[in-house]
Amino acid sequence: MPIMYTDTDREERLRQQASEHEQLILTPERLLHGRVRDLLATDSLFRAGELATLLGLEAFFEAESSELSSGEQQLVGLGHALSSSPKSLFLSEPFLFLDHVRRKRLMGLLEEIERRFDCQIHCSMTIQSDLAITSRATELTGRVLNRIENVQHRYPLQTRYALVTAKLSFHQGERIAIIGANGSGKSTLLRLALGVERPLYGKVRRSGETHYVPAHPMLAPLDDRSGSFTTQKKRLLDGIDWSKDSYYFDEPTAGLDDSARMAFVASWKQNPANLIVMATHDPVLIQAAQRVIYLVHGEVAFDGPTKDFLQESRLFV
Repeated sequence: MPIMYTDTDREERLRQQASEHEQLILTPERLLHGRVRDLLATDSLFRAGELATLLGLEAFFEAESSELSSGEQQLVGLGHALSSSPKSLFLSEPFLFLDHVRRKRLMGLLEEIERRFDCQIHCSMTIQSDLAITSRATELTGRVLNRIENVQHRYPLQTRYALVTAKLSFHQGERIAIIGANGSGKSTLLRLALGVERPLYGKVRRSGETHYVPAHPMLAPLDDRSGSFTTQKKRLLDGIDWSKDSYYFDEPTAGLDDSARMAFVASWKQNPANLIVMATHDPVLIQAAQRVIYLVHGEVAFDGPTKDFLQESRLFV
C-alpha cells in the first residue's frame, strides 16, 4: 500500500523519508522536456511501451512533453521516474493537475504500480474538501474584453486541432470556469485569449489590461521562490493587486487547502468589475463561477450558466 502523508507537516515528513532512502522527490514544478517516448525509454522501448499503456499515455507517445497539459506532464514525470525501476518512489502532490476522474483512477493505480514494479510509493497530498458554494447569475452588461472568432489552432506536427471554436466573448465582471479532461484544450484557450499564442486560423480581439497566473509558480515572475509549491502558489495569488481589467488563471487552486481556496473565491466579491477566467478542475471554482465553458477534445461542448451545466452534468456533480 502507498504511504500517504496528508497532515500539515506532510512535505517535511516526505523529505525526511526521501533523505533516509537517498532518493529525490518528484515535485509538481519539475518539468521535463523532450519527446514522451524518449522520456519513458530511459531503460528500453519495451519498458516505455508498458509505461505508456499503464498510465494512459499511448496517444501522446510521439508528442513533445511541452505540448501536453499540466496533468499529462505529471503522468509523464511519473512514467519517467518509474522507467529506471526504483525500489522506492517519493511523490509530492502527484495528482495536482489531473482532472478528478483521472485522479481517482490513479489513486487506485498506485497500488498496482507498487505490485508490478516492486516499488514502495510515498506521497504527500493536500486534502481538498467538497465545499458547498453557489454562484450568482448576472446579466452581461459589461463591455466585451475578449472576443474569439472562428478559431482553429493546432500545434506543430500535430494532426488534431487543439482548439476549434466559432465564437466566444468574455465580458467585464464575468466569472468563467473553463473545464474539461486533461488535454481538452483549456490551457490552449487561455493562451490564445491572452495573445501568448496566435491562432492558426481565426481572430482574437482583446481590450483592456490583462494579468495571467500560470499553473506553475516557476513560470511566474516571483521574487521569493522559497518554500514548497503550495507556498509559492499562495504567494502568487496573494500578490495580485486586482488593478487590471481581466485576470486569467490556469489551475489557480491546485495544491491549496480549503481556507486558501475559499479566500481566493472571496477576493472576487471585492473586485466585481474584473473579468475572471479560470481553467480549473476544482469543483469549488466551478460552482462559484457564473458561466461554464466545457471543452471536449478542443471543441466547446457547453457554454452557459453554471446552474444549467450542473443540472445537465453526470460527472461534475
